Amino acid sequence: MSTAVGGQREIEIHHHFVWGSEEEAMDTVLAEYTDRNPDVSVAEEQTVINALRLMIKSRILREDPPDVWDEWPGANLRPTVEAGATADITDLWDRAGMERAYFDGMVDVARFDGEFHAVPLDMHRISNLYYNVELFEAAGVDPARLSGPDDLVEALPALAERAEQPIAVFGRNPFGLLQLWETLLLAHGGESGYEEAADGRPSSHRTAIRAAFDTLGEFLAAGPDNPEFMDSSDLEFAFSDGEAACINNGSWSTGHMAGTDMEFGRDWDCVPFPGTDGTHIVNTNAVVPAAHTEGDDAVTDFVEYLGSAETIERFNTISGSVPPRSDVSVAELHPMSRELHEAFGGRATQLPSMCHGLAVRPEQVVQLKDAVATFLQDRDADAAADDVVAALS
Repeated sequence: MSTAVGGQREIEIHHHFVWGSEEEAMDTVLAEYTDRNPDVSVAEEQTVINALRLMIKSRILREDPPDVWDEWPGANLRPTVEAGATADITDLWDRAGMERAYFDGMVDVARFDGEFHAVPLDMHRISNLYYNVELFEAAGVDPARLSGPDDLVEALPALAERAEQPIAVFGRNPFGLLQLWETLLLAHGGESGYEEAADGRPSSHRTAIRAAFDTLGEFLAAGPDNPEFMDSSDLEFAFSDGEAACINNGSWSTGHMAGTDMEFGRDWDCVPFPGTDGTHIVNTNAVVPAAHTEGDDAVTDFVEYLGSAETIERFNTISGSVPPRSDVSVAELHPMSRELHEAFGGRATQLPSMCHGLAVRPEQVVQLKDAVATFLQDRDADAAADDVVAALS
Protein backbone atom coordinates (compact mmCIF):
# COMPACT_ATOMS: atom_id res chain seq x y z
CA MET A 1 0.00 0.00 0.00
CA SER A 2 1.06 3.62 -0.36
CA THR A 3 2.57 4.81 2.90
CA ALA A 4 2.20 7.87 5.09
CA VAL A 5 5.35 10.01 5.41
CA GLY A 6 5.29 13.19 7.48
CA GLY A 7 1.53 13.49 7.17
CA GLN A 8 1.59 12.85 3.42
CA ARG A 9 0.64 9.73 1.49
CA GLU A 10 3.66 8.47 -0.41
CA ILE A 11 3.36 6.56 -3.69
CA GLU A 12 6.42 4.74 -4.98
CA ILE A 13 6.86 4.60 -8.76
CA HIS A 14 9.73 3.10 -10.74
CA HIS A 15 10.14 3.84 -14.45
CA HIS A 16 12.69 3.73 -17.27
CA PHE A 17 12.27 7.24 -18.69
CA VAL A 18 15.84 8.32 -17.98
CA TRP A 19 16.91 10.26 -21.05
CA GLY A 20 15.94 13.19 -23.25
CA SER A 21 12.39 14.14 -24.04
CA GLU A 22 10.94 11.04 -22.34
CA GLU A 23 12.57 11.98 -19.02
CA GLU A 24 11.29 15.54 -19.38
CA ALA A 25 7.77 14.25 -20.10
CA MET A 26 7.64 12.02 -17.03
CA ASP A 27 9.16 14.69 -14.79
CA THR A 28 6.51 17.13 -15.98
CA VAL A 29 3.47 14.94 -15.38
CA LEU A 30 4.71 13.79 -11.97
CA ALA A 31 5.35 17.39 -10.91
CA GLU A 32 1.89 18.41 -12.07
CA TYR A 33 0.36 15.58 -10.06
CA THR A 34 2.08 16.57 -6.82
CA ASP A 35 1.17 20.23 -7.41
CA ARG A 36 -2.49 19.24 -7.65
CA ASN A 37 -2.29 16.78 -4.75
CA PRO A 38 -0.23 18.42 -1.98
CA ASP A 39 -1.24 15.67 0.46
CA VAL A 40 0.50 13.04 -1.72
CA SER A 41 4.23 12.70 -2.36
CA VAL A 42 5.67 10.62 -5.20
CA ALA A 43 8.83 8.66 -4.51
CA GLU A 44 10.37 8.20 -7.93
CA GLU A 45 13.19 5.95 -9.07
CA GLN A 46 14.54 5.98 -12.63
CA THR A 47 16.34 2.95 -14.04
CA VAL A 48 17.18 1.83 -17.58
CA ILE A 49 14.67 -0.71 -18.85
CA ASN A 50 16.62 -3.96 -18.44
CA ALA A 51 17.82 -3.07 -14.94
CA LEU A 52 14.30 -1.98 -14.05
CA ARG A 53 12.88 -5.38 -15.02
CA LEU A 54 15.44 -7.22 -12.90
CA MET A 55 14.75 -4.95 -9.96
CA ILE A 56 10.97 -5.39 -10.24
CA LYS A 57 11.33 -9.20 -10.40
CA SER A 58 13.60 -9.16 -7.36
CA ARG A 59 11.21 -7.03 -5.35
CA ILE A 60 8.23 -9.16 -6.34
CA LEU A 61 10.10 -12.23 -5.11
CA ARG A 62 10.77 -10.40 -1.84
CA GLU A 63 7.04 -9.52 -1.70
CA ASP A 64 7.95 -5.82 -1.69
CA PRO A 65 7.24 -4.41 -5.17
CA PRO A 66 6.86 -0.67 -5.72
CA ASP A 67 3.29 0.63 -5.84
CA VAL A 68 3.50 1.37 -9.58
CA TRP A 69 6.05 0.69 -12.29
CA ASP A 70 6.21 0.94 -16.05
CA GLU A 71 6.53 -2.07 -18.32
CA TRP A 72 5.85 -3.33 -21.81
CA PRO A 73 2.46 -5.08 -21.50
CA GLY A 74 0.97 -7.90 -23.58
CA ALA A 75 2.69 -11.29 -23.48
CA ASN A 76 5.67 -9.73 -21.72
CA LEU A 77 3.54 -8.86 -18.68
CA ARG A 78 1.42 -12.02 -18.62
CA PRO A 79 3.74 -14.07 -16.36
CA THR A 80 3.67 -11.27 -13.77
CA VAL A 81 -0.12 -11.05 -13.99
CA GLU A 82 -0.49 -14.83 -13.69
CA ALA A 83 1.78 -14.78 -10.63
CA GLY A 84 -0.76 -12.52 -8.94
CA ALA A 85 1.69 -9.62 -8.62
CA THR A 86 -0.41 -6.96 -10.38
CA ALA A 87 -3.66 -5.26 -9.44
CA ASP A 88 -6.92 -5.87 -11.27
CA ILE A 89 -7.94 -2.35 -12.35
CA THR A 90 -10.94 -3.31 -14.47
CA ASP A 91 -13.19 -1.10 -12.31
CA LEU A 92 -10.96 1.88 -13.09
CA TRP A 93 -11.06 1.16 -16.81
CA ASP A 94 -14.86 0.90 -16.65
CA ARG A 95 -15.40 3.99 -14.51
CA ALA A 96 -13.06 6.19 -16.57
CA GLY A 97 -14.31 4.90 -19.94
CA MET A 98 -10.81 3.90 -20.95
CA GLU A 99 -11.82 1.01 -23.18
CA ARG A 100 -13.75 3.38 -25.43
CA ALA A 101 -10.93 5.91 -25.50
CA TYR A 102 -7.86 3.73 -26.09
CA PHE A 103 -7.00 2.38 -29.54
CA ASP A 104 -7.92 -1.28 -30.00
CA GLY A 105 -4.32 -2.50 -30.10
CA MET A 106 -3.67 -0.84 -26.75
CA VAL A 107 -6.78 -2.32 -25.17
CA ASP A 108 -5.70 -5.79 -26.29
CA VAL A 109 -2.27 -5.64 -24.63
CA ALA A 110 -3.59 -4.15 -21.36
CA ARG A 111 -6.28 -6.83 -20.87
CA PHE A 112 -5.60 -10.34 -19.58
CA ASP A 113 -8.39 -12.92 -19.62
CA GLY A 114 -11.00 -10.18 -19.36
CA GLU A 115 -9.23 -8.16 -16.63
CA PHE A 116 -7.22 -4.96 -17.06
CA HIS A 117 -3.84 -4.82 -15.35
CA ALA A 118 -2.07 -1.94 -17.11
CA VAL A 119 -2.63 1.57 -18.48
CA PRO A 120 -0.71 2.54 -21.66
CA LEU A 121 1.10 5.87 -21.54
CA ASP A 122 2.30 6.23 -25.10
CA MET A 123 2.38 4.47 -28.45
CA HIS A 124 5.12 3.91 -30.99
CA ARG A 125 5.34 2.50 -34.49
CA ILE A 126 8.33 0.22 -34.88
CA SER A 127 8.12 -0.30 -38.65
CA ASN A 128 9.54 3.08 -39.71
CA LEU A 129 12.04 4.34 -42.24
CA TYR A 130 13.54 7.67 -41.19
CA TYR A 131 15.35 9.24 -44.13
CA ASN A 132 17.49 12.26 -44.93
CA VAL A 133 15.58 14.19 -47.59
CA GLU A 134 18.61 15.88 -49.16
CA LEU A 135 20.66 12.69 -49.39
CA PHE A 136 17.78 10.69 -50.86
CA GLU A 137 17.03 13.40 -53.43
CA ALA A 138 20.71 13.70 -54.39
CA ALA A 139 20.86 9.93 -54.88
CA GLY A 140 17.67 9.96 -56.96
CA VAL A 141 15.83 7.70 -54.51
CA ASP A 142 12.13 8.35 -53.94
CA PRO A 143 10.93 6.68 -50.71
CA ALA A 144 7.37 6.61 -52.07
CA ARG A 145 8.54 4.31 -54.87
CA LEU A 146 10.21 1.78 -52.57
CA SER A 147 7.53 -0.90 -52.61
CA GLY A 148 9.46 -3.41 -50.52
CA PRO A 149 12.75 -4.07 -48.72
CA ASP A 150 14.41 -5.37 -51.88
CA ASP A 151 13.89 -1.95 -53.49
CA LEU A 152 15.70 -0.34 -50.57
CA VAL A 153 18.57 -2.82 -50.91
CA GLU A 154 18.86 -1.90 -54.61
CA ALA A 155 19.02 1.80 -53.65
CA LEU A 156 21.90 1.36 -51.19
CA PRO A 157 24.75 1.81 -53.73
CA ALA A 158 23.33 5.16 -54.88
CA LEU A 159 22.89 6.27 -51.27
CA ALA A 160 26.44 5.10 -50.45
CA GLU A 161 27.77 7.64 -52.96
CA ARG A 162 26.17 10.43 -50.92
CA ALA A 163 26.41 9.27 -47.31
CA GLU A 164 29.04 7.70 -45.09
CA GLN A 165 26.43 5.08 -44.17
CA PRO A 166 23.59 4.46 -46.65
CA ILE A 167 21.72 2.79 -43.78
CA ALA A 168 22.73 2.55 -40.13
CA VAL A 169 21.89 -0.47 -37.98
CA PHE A 170 22.32 -0.75 -34.22
CA GLY A 171 22.84 -4.06 -32.48
CA ARG A 172 23.61 -3.54 -28.81
CA ASN A 173 21.61 -5.90 -26.57
CA PRO A 174 20.90 -6.90 -29.61
CA PHE A 175 17.67 -4.96 -29.46
CA GLY A 176 18.07 -3.01 -32.70
CA LEU A 177 18.77 -6.08 -34.82
CA LEU A 178 15.64 -7.83 -33.59
CA GLN A 179 13.55 -4.71 -34.09
CA LEU A 180 14.72 -4.39 -37.69
CA TRP A 181 14.34 -8.13 -38.30
CA GLU A 182 10.69 -8.15 -37.19
CA THR A 183 10.02 -5.16 -39.46
CA LEU A 184 11.58 -7.10 -42.35
CA LEU A 185 9.48 -10.16 -41.47
CA LEU A 186 6.33 -8.05 -41.82
CA ALA A 187 7.60 -6.62 -45.11
CA HIS A 188 8.44 -10.06 -46.56
CA GLY A 189 5.69 -12.16 -44.96
CA GLY A 190 2.80 -9.72 -44.78
CA GLU A 191 0.34 -9.29 -41.95
CA SER A 192 -0.75 -12.93 -41.82
CA GLY A 193 2.82 -14.21 -41.91
CA TYR A 194 3.85 -11.97 -39.03
CA GLU A 195 0.77 -12.76 -36.94
CA GLU A 196 0.93 -16.52 -37.46
CA ALA A 197 4.67 -16.66 -36.75
CA ALA A 198 4.22 -14.69 -33.51
CA ASP A 199 1.23 -16.82 -32.59
CA GLY A 200 3.20 -20.08 -32.55
CA ARG A 201 2.88 -21.11 -36.20
CA PRO A 202 6.21 -20.06 -37.75
CA SER A 203 7.03 -23.19 -39.75
CA SER A 204 4.85 -22.33 -42.74
CA HIS A 205 6.47 -18.89 -42.92
CA ARG A 206 10.08 -20.01 -42.83
CA THR A 207 10.68 -18.59 -46.31
CA ALA A 208 9.74 -15.10 -45.12
CA ILE A 209 11.72 -15.57 -41.91
CA ARG A 210 14.78 -16.53 -43.96
CA ALA A 211 14.21 -13.64 -46.39
CA ALA A 212 14.15 -11.20 -43.47
CA PHE A 213 17.58 -12.43 -42.40
CA ASP A 214 18.91 -12.19 -45.96
CA THR A 215 17.84 -8.56 -46.15
CA LEU A 216 19.17 -7.86 -42.65
CA GLY A 217 22.52 -9.18 -43.87
CA GLU A 218 22.45 -6.72 -46.78
CA PHE A 219 21.79 -3.83 -44.42
CA LEU A 220 24.53 -4.93 -42.03
CA ALA A 221 27.01 -5.08 -44.90
CA ALA A 222 26.13 -1.51 -45.86
CA GLY A 223 25.99 -0.11 -42.32
CA PRO A 224 28.59 0.73 -39.67
CA ASP A 225 31.50 -1.63 -39.02
CA ASN A 226 30.62 -2.41 -35.39
CA PRO A 227 26.83 -2.26 -34.94
CA GLU A 228 27.07 -4.39 -31.79
CA PHE A 229 28.47 -1.33 -30.00
CA MET A 230 25.69 1.01 -31.15
CA ASP A 231 22.50 1.64 -29.18
CA SER A 232 19.34 3.52 -30.11
CA SER A 233 20.76 6.93 -29.20
CA ASP A 234 23.94 6.28 -31.22
CA LEU A 235 21.75 5.45 -34.18
CA GLU A 236 19.75 8.65 -33.78
CA PHE A 237 22.87 10.80 -33.65
CA ALA A 238 24.32 9.07 -36.72
CA PHE A 239 21.13 10.04 -38.53
CA SER A 240 20.75 13.59 -37.20
CA ASP A 241 24.47 14.30 -37.81
CA GLY A 242 24.04 13.39 -41.47
CA GLU A 243 26.27 10.31 -41.35
CA ALA A 244 23.42 7.91 -42.16
CA ALA A 245 21.04 8.37 -45.07
CA CYS A 246 18.31 6.32 -43.38
CA ILE A 247 17.53 4.26 -40.30
CA ASN A 248 14.86 1.99 -38.92
CA ASN A 249 13.83 2.84 -35.39
CA GLY A 250 10.73 3.27 -33.29
CA SER A 251 8.86 6.55 -33.48
CA TRP A 252 10.50 7.66 -30.23
CA SER A 253 13.25 8.93 -32.54
CA THR A 254 10.88 11.75 -33.45
CA GLY A 255 11.51 13.21 -29.99
CA HIS A 256 15.25 13.22 -30.68
CA MET A 257 14.85 14.76 -34.13
CA ALA A 258 12.57 17.50 -32.79
CA GLY A 259 15.46 18.66 -30.61
CA THR A 260 17.88 19.06 -33.53
CA ASP A 261 18.36 21.79 -36.12
CA MET A 262 16.94 19.54 -38.82
CA GLU A 263 13.43 20.49 -39.93
CA PHE A 264 10.76 17.84 -40.40
CA GLY A 265 9.64 17.57 -44.03
CA ARG A 266 12.54 19.66 -45.31
CA ASP A 267 15.63 17.95 -43.88
CA TRP A 268 14.23 14.65 -42.64
CA ASP A 269 11.06 12.65 -42.99
CA CYS A 270 9.64 9.29 -41.98
CA VAL A 271 7.51 6.79 -43.88
CA PRO A 272 6.27 3.25 -43.17
CA PHE A 273 9.15 0.87 -43.83
CA PRO A 274 8.98 -0.32 -47.46
CA GLY A 275 6.50 -3.18 -47.71
CA THR A 276 4.62 -2.38 -44.47
CA ASP A 277 2.30 0.48 -45.44
CA GLY A 278 -1.14 0.06 -43.85
CA THR A 279 0.07 -2.46 -41.27
CA HIS A 280 2.04 -1.19 -38.29
CA ILE A 281 4.13 -2.97 -35.67
CA VAL A 282 3.50 -1.10 -32.44
CA ASN A 283 4.80 -0.85 -28.91
CA THR A 284 3.65 0.91 -25.76
CA ASN A 285 5.00 1.73 -22.34
CA ALA A 286 2.33 1.12 -19.71
CA VAL A 287 2.02 1.80 -15.99
CA VAL A 288 1.28 -1.24 -13.85
CA PRO A 289 -0.01 -1.08 -10.24
CA ALA A 290 1.09 -3.80 -7.82
CA ALA A 291 -1.42 -6.27 -6.40
CA HIS A 292 -1.03 -4.83 -2.90
CA THR A 293 -2.51 -1.50 -4.10
CA GLU A 294 -5.97 -2.92 -4.77
CA GLY A 295 -8.37 -0.86 -2.67
CA ASP A 296 -5.81 1.92 -2.17
CA ASP A 297 -7.63 5.04 -3.37
CA ALA A 298 -4.45 7.12 -3.52
CA VAL A 299 -2.75 4.73 -5.95
CA THR A 300 -5.93 4.24 -7.99
CA ASP A 301 -6.32 8.03 -8.35
CA PHE A 302 -2.65 8.29 -9.34
CA VAL A 303 -2.97 5.62 -12.04
CA GLU A 304 -6.19 7.22 -13.28
CA TYR A 305 -4.37 10.56 -13.54
CA LEU A 306 -1.54 8.98 -15.56
CA GLY A 307 -4.03 7.42 -17.98
CA SER A 308 -6.29 10.45 -18.34
CA ALA A 309 -6.67 12.19 -21.68
CA GLU A 310 -5.09 15.36 -20.29
CA THR A 311 -1.99 13.61 -18.95
CA ILE A 312 -1.63 11.39 -22.01
CA GLU A 313 -1.75 14.47 -24.23
CA ARG A 314 0.80 16.31 -22.08
CA PHE A 315 3.21 13.37 -21.81
CA ASN A 316 3.22 12.55 -25.51
CA THR A 317 3.46 16.17 -26.65
CA ILE A 318 6.72 16.52 -24.72
CA SER A 319 8.16 13.07 -25.43
CA GLY A 320 7.40 13.13 -29.16
CA SER A 321 5.48 9.86 -28.95
CA VAL A 322 1.91 9.13 -30.04
CA PRO A 323 -1.04 9.30 -27.63
CA PRO A 324 -2.64 5.83 -27.36
CA ARG A 325 -6.07 7.39 -26.80
CA SER A 326 -8.37 8.67 -29.56
CA ASP A 327 -9.93 11.46 -27.47
CA VAL A 328 -6.95 13.80 -27.10
CA SER A 329 -6.14 17.02 -28.88
CA VAL A 330 -3.29 16.57 -31.34
CA ALA A 331 -2.84 20.27 -32.11
CA GLU A 332 0.39 20.58 -30.12
CA LEU A 333 1.89 17.25 -31.17
CA HIS A 334 4.84 16.98 -33.52
CA PRO A 335 3.55 16.69 -37.12
CA MET A 336 4.97 13.18 -37.34
CA SER A 337 3.09 12.15 -34.21
CA ARG A 338 -0.10 13.70 -35.58
CA GLU A 339 0.25 11.62 -38.75
CA LEU A 340 0.72 8.44 -36.76
CA HIS A 341 -2.18 9.24 -34.42
CA GLU A 342 -4.44 9.62 -37.46
CA ALA A 343 -3.15 6.33 -38.88
CA PHE A 344 -3.72 4.47 -35.61
CA GLY A 345 -7.21 5.91 -35.35
CA GLY A 346 -8.05 4.83 -38.90
CA ARG A 347 -8.14 1.38 -40.43
CA ALA A 348 -4.44 0.62 -40.27
CA THR A 349 -3.71 -2.70 -38.54
CA GLN A 350 -1.80 -2.56 -35.24
CA LEU A 351 0.41 -5.61 -34.70
CA PRO A 352 2.03 -6.06 -31.27
CA SER A 353 5.83 -6.06 -31.39
CA MET A 354 7.73 -9.27 -30.78
CA CYS A 355 10.94 -7.41 -30.01
CA HIS A 356 9.24 -5.51 -27.20
CA GLY A 357 7.48 -8.56 -25.85
CA LEU A 358 3.92 -7.50 -26.60
CA ALA A 359 3.43 -10.49 -28.91
CA VAL A 360 5.69 -13.16 -27.41
CA ARG A 361 6.70 -14.33 -23.93
CA PRO A 362 9.86 -13.02 -22.20
CA GLU A 363 11.78 -16.26 -22.70
CA GLN A 364 10.96 -16.15 -26.43
CA VAL A 365 12.31 -12.60 -26.68
CA VAL A 366 15.58 -13.87 -25.20
CA GLN A 367 15.69 -16.71 -27.74
CA LEU A 368 14.98 -14.32 -30.62
CA LYS A 369 17.73 -11.98 -29.45
CA ASP A 370 20.10 -14.94 -29.31
CA ALA A 371 19.17 -15.83 -32.90
CA VAL A 372 19.87 -12.35 -34.29
CA ALA A 373 23.05 -11.98 -32.19
CA THR A 374 24.39 -15.24 -33.60
CA PHE A 375 23.45 -14.10 -37.10
CA LEU A 376 25.43 -10.89 -36.56
CA GLN A 377 28.51 -13.04 -36.00
CA ASP A 378 28.13 -15.79 -38.62
CA ARG A 379 25.63 -14.31 -41.17
CA ASP A 380 24.09 -17.78 -41.60
CA ALA A 381 20.49 -17.00 -42.62
CA ASP A 382 19.46 -20.68 -42.75
CA ALA A 383 20.62 -21.38 -39.21
CA ALA A 384 19.06 -18.14 -37.96
CA ALA A 385 15.72 -19.03 -39.56
CA ASP A 386 15.83 -22.45 -37.86
CA ASP A 387 16.54 -20.76 -34.50
CA VAL A 388 13.58 -18.40 -34.93
CA VAL A 389 11.20 -21.20 -35.91
CA ALA A 390 12.28 -23.12 -32.81
CA ALA A 391 11.84 -20.05 -30.58
CA LEU A 392 8.35 -19.25 -31.86
CA SER A 393 7.02 -22.80 -32.08
